[in-house]
Amino acid sequence: MSPTAPQASGPAAMSRRSEILLVAGRELRTQLLRKSSLISTAIMLVVMVGGIIGWSLYNSGTDQPYRLGVSGADSQVSAALAQVVTSQGQAVEVVTAAPPTKQSLCEDAPEDAPNLVLDLSGDKPRLNVCESADPAVEAGITAVLQQSALAEQFSSLGGDPSGLATTLASATPEVVALDPPSTDQEDFGARYALLMAVDVLLMITLMGGGQAIAMGVVEEKASRIVEILLACVRPTSLLAGKILGTGTAVVLSYGLLAAVGLATARLTGVLPEVQVNLDAVLVVMLLWMVVGFLTFAVLFGAAGSLVSRQEDMPSTTGPLIMLVMAPYMASIYMALNSPEATTWQVLSYVPFFSPFLMPARLVLGVSSWGEQAIGLAVAVAVLPVLVWVSARIYQRAVTRTGARVPLREVLGRRSA
Repeated sequence: MSPTAPQASGPAAMSRRSEILLVAGRELRTQLLRKSSLISTAIMLVVMVGGIIGWSLYNSGTDQPYRLGVSGADSQVSAALAQVVTSQGQAVEVVTAAPPTKQSLCEDAPEDAPNLVLDLSGDKPRLNVCESADPAVEAGITAVLQQSALAEQFSSLGGDPSGLATTLASATPEVVALDPPSTDQEDFGARYALLMAVDVLLMITLMGGGQAIAMGVVEEKASRIVEILLACVRPTSLLAGKILGTGTAVVLSYGLLAAVGLATARLTGVLPEVQVNLDAVLVVMLLWMVVGFLTFAVLFGAAGSLVSRQEDMPSTTGPLIMLVMAPYMASIYMALNSPEATTWQVLSYVPFFSPFLMPARLVLGVSSWGEQAIGLAVAVAVLPVLVWVSARIYQRAVTRTGARVPLREVLGRRSA
């Protein structure tokens, strides 16, 4: 067992603040200006921007109307067919068309050609498609034709077709959901996509930054550089500077990705229409990214100090990775299962869960700004406790080389 490294003393000794800033500057330069970091950030930016632009180009034609060509129909039937909608809720555009052939409809069709053609010129209606028809459109056309045939038969018997249509419409029940699920929201798909983007970015930040801190601690411990560093700065200053420097680099890198991604999505029109202030969501996400990183980073730093070899890291960082994954998975489950429930509201105030659940609840529209402020206050209030525990572990284990240092032994030892 190595003795506790001496701390700097005398006239040349630095203040704690100077020590932290010195270490933080060193870590920031190492993490941010390292060639591999610059290359990986550039690659992620290119892939993300290219992916967004590619997606916008791929979907550039999806906003075209769904055209229904009609041949041999009267004005009443055409007007009724205009009320038919697709499976995505898009109203069809009824256009006049001649009876089609395979070549005119499928092979040499112009850009504004109909997607399918309803031929009513014969004895029996015929719906011409290339491969298959939208089930909702097919059902809507069938209902219109059946109602038209019924009205015609009713009129031949001396009845009033308009009165029949009114009577049939009044007999259709109106479905009223008293407790509709959140997934029934009109913009739920867009909200869920935004939630997944925020969650994935947070998870990568917390896990990537935490692993970088733990690996840096292990590398310094394995090479015995830590003993030289501890001769100049206090152990707590070394840990704090490492977290501050690495955290700044991580937040800047992934914050840049988020900002560039949001700007690119806006410029290309890929950004989904959602009743959420996206700028505010970005600010809240960055706040929770910082608080969440600090919450987990101090624990990753302490976990790295317990081992002396990189191959032993999973034994100490594994539980922390699971601790990151648990709220990540919980936020996804919450989005699909009553996010307004009291259980999720309470759980979102728990520091380890709040970095994921609070932004997710804001995106889903079930959290107020007051709840966000309270959640941040609780998380910040718990940070000193986590810092004290992690510093205690780091200070007592970082100079002990060899086998893994038992956590119970470190926490139970008395200060030298």
